[in-house]
Amino acid sequence: MLSHRPLGLLASFLLLHAALLVGLQRQIPLPARLAAYPAQLLGILRPDVLVQTLPLALLSGTYLLGGLALAWVLAALLGRVARPALWVLEGLPSFLLLVAGVGAGLAVTVPRGWDFPLTAWSPLMLALIVTALALPTAARAALATQHATGEALSADHSRVARAMGLPERAVQRRAARVALPERAAGLAGDALGLALSLSVIEGLLQFPGVGNEVYVALQGTFAGADGQPFGAQSLSASLAALLGLALLFAGIGRALAARLDPRPRAGASGAEADA
Repeated sequence: MLSHRPLGLLASFLLLHAALLVGLQRQIPLPARLAAYPAQLLGILRPDVLVQTLPLALLSGTYLLGGLALAWVLAALLGRVARPALWVLEGLPSFLLLVAGVGAGLAVTVPRGWDFPLTAWSPLMLALIVTALALPTAARAALATQHATGEALSADHSRVARAMGLPERAVQRRAARVALPERAAGLAGDALGLALSLSVIEGLLQFPGVGNEVYVALQGTFAGADGQPFGAQSLSASLAALLGLALLFAGIGRALAARLDPRPRAGASGAEADA
């Protein structure tokens, strides 16, 4: 099973990359788009393309890592919030959260005379927007954690521990540890959505990163009638970096979930039995 996971990730990457790249080049006939795709895919490995894309990918990866880390902290803070409130947070539309994040940033920055494009207030604006976008992700992770904690508290091992005199606080601490893998797995599942949301923010607010490169390339796509060149290779490389980052962090999240799981692994149990 493990040997097939890298192939599955590669297939997911190629499928998403092809669908986005071919679908976005709408001004080119479909047969021409399909014929040009292999060259555009392989072109991301050209040295000049890598030199341009890798530093931007590092920036976007930092944004995404910060967003996921913030979602982890928020999920921990939201762990004791009532489920109805978490359901509301989980269902908030992204555009409302984006407006809220931008509004909070402008409320702080405009009175101080800070303005677009990139000035000293950019990190603050980015932090506020990432916080707003991370709220639904954190709410989903908190709901999954609450559910897993409840199951652990009602499980046989918790009842046995209480019967043997283990303090309730210790039982709850162990149940919380059992629920941590659910939080990590939930955040891993939202990595792609958060990466795409952050790429939109990069483009709209002109933060440096591969998301901004995608935004600039798309401007050339939709303004083709004005004679602006379409950076197909730049778009291909930026999309590849963006999807690669999302899949990388999703894989890290799943690995972290497996690592945090206190239950014995099947392979380890079998090895101990053989010994």
